[in-house]
Amino acid sequence: MTHTERVAALLVHLDALYNLAMWVTCDTRDAESLVRATLRQALSTALAPFPGTKLRVHLLTVMWETYCRHHSVHPDGLGPESGEQALPEKRSLLRTLSRADLDAALRQLPEALRATVILSDMEGYPGEDVAAILGTTKERVQTALMQARRLLSQVLQSRLTSTQVWPAAEGEDSR
Repeated sequence: MTHTERVAALLVHLDALYNLAMWVTCDTRDAESLVRATLRQALSTALAPFPGTKLRVHLLTVMWETYCRHHSVHPDGLGPESGEQALPEKRSLLRTLSRADLDAALRQLPEALRATVILSDMEGYPGEDVAAILGTTKERVQTALMQARRLLSQVLQSRLTSTQVWPAAEGEDSR
């Protein structure tokens, strides 16, 4: 595979790389820098040819490892012993909130939990791929997802109750 073909194969996944980088870093300049570092590293490892590999998963793995190395993030977002049980999902809550509310809530999650939710719930990666990207086990990914969803639910629920407009009581002027 020529250098040009390798670059073309990588560029197909540029949007996925940038999306995750933006969610993880929450900063345009940092996201662009992380994507550049990821692409530079992927191009410098000329040992394994791209065809037949899960290139997107490999690139996201490289990105996550690069981010963790530079930001002292525990790779799977959990401490050594964290097996909290999740509260039931509240899908109806999502129907009542805006995209901005969801974005703000996601940004409040720790980086590793945010990355897990983004990869699994928003990008649609299966648990095995998320585990490979984040360098952890599928079980830890499931635990991180439960924890992240619980935290998101709490943040979104409090956001919903703090912004809810209550109807005026009878006899009150509702101007």
